[in-house]
Amino acid sequence: MADLSTEDRVCAGCDRHIDSAWVVALNKHWHHNCFRCSHCYRKIDSKESFLTKNDKPVCQGCNNDHFRKKCKVCFKPIAGTSLVYKDDSFHHACVKCYICGINFKEGDQEKIRIVNGKDFKHSDCK
Repeated sequence: MADLSTEDRVCAGCDRHIDSAWVVALNKHWHHNCFRCSHCYRKIDSKESFLTKNDKPVCQGCNNDHFRKKCKVCFKPIAGTSLVYKDDSFHHACVKCYICGINFKEGDQEKIRIVNGKDFKHSDCK
């Protein structure tokens, strides 16, 4: 963990000395104004949650827009579990059984069959 008692604090963002208030994140010291998303460069507030990509901070918006898998149906980011077929990912609720028309739910993985290499169906639908 970063040492808070060090007299020679150097900002991980700009490599300059920090002589007043600072942020400690990713085990490094930052000027408040230098702690930014490494993708969009927007300042990340000290109370805001963030993620890391290649050991650099990434804001939630950039994580959703650029780094999360997108649903092949609605094109929105997928958080949590998803259905995956070949290189495509889907929200469970975005995929319907092509026979009965009912959307799949989380936990239905064992009940889903793929027909003709593209159509999803419940295993008990005929």
